[in-house]
Amino acid sequence: MEALQKEGFTSDDVTKLGQFKNLPRILDVLHGRAKIVDIEPGALKNEFLKLISPEPLVIGQTDGSEILADANDVFTGGIDKDFRNWKADEPGAPTGETPVDVYEMTKDATFAQMFGSLSSDVSRLCLTQAQIKRFVKKHRDWLRTENYATFFLFKSYNQFFVAGVLFYSDGRLKVSVDRVEYSHVWNAEVRHRLAAPRLA
Repeated sequence: MEALQKEGFTSDDVTKLGQFKNLPRILDVLHGRAKIVDIEPGALKNEFLKLISPEPLVIGQTDGSEILADANDVFTGGIDKDFRNWKADEPGAPTGETPVDVYEMTKDATFAQMFGSLSSDVSRLCLTQAQIKRFVKKHRDWLRTENYATFFLFKSYNQFFVAGVLFYSDGRLKVSVDRVEYSHVWNAEVRHRLAAPRLA
């Protein structure tokens, strides 16, 4: 037990191990009859999303100060007033270069299902508002067009929100905001997109 604790196992982990349904396979590993093989990132099929950017799209450094509620220079098609009403307007911390992946919906899903399918720790999927603005300006060609949305997860005052960037047919952009727990089920047929930091 002490050796397990040194490797970071908690008592909950040990309990889960005891409840694992395929214990004989673990025994095979212990006795050298099987081995553990690392899975390449993206090798497991995602139930709701497919990766469409062949290489990560890099966002440059930001000082974190810009917020979407003030980004009138980018979102000439409108900015949701709920950025202010819901206190989804907190500036972020400075950030270094960040690689971002873009996904497209393949199955109807809520925000929680979309982001949860990428990581159980959704905080790892957050961009700052300054990074979202930078992505939209630099990688505009990767936004979903035809009046449909590209979703970005961010955090403000310890709450999770989703910014939805709509690309109008006349080229203008609008940004809306929803809470991540919003229960609406988004239609995969229109192929909404989602952008998130590449997971290590």
